[in-house]
Amino acid sequence: MDARLLDVVIGLIGFFILIVLLAVLPMVIMAAFAYLAAIIVFIVFLSGAGYLVNEKIT
Repeated sequence: MDARLLDVVIGLIGFFILIVLLAVLPMVIMAAFAYLAAIIVFIVFLSGAGYLVNEKIT
């Protein structure tokens, strides 16, 4: 798969995960911690996916 297309797909999946976490987590835990946790999960997901794409390309 082309690296650019893979980056776009990963970005869309990451955005979807962020939206779901922003909608669901405040129902489970306090809102401030939920938003912070959603952002941290989003950053970790994109970092991990970027690392894997980098390993796959090189």
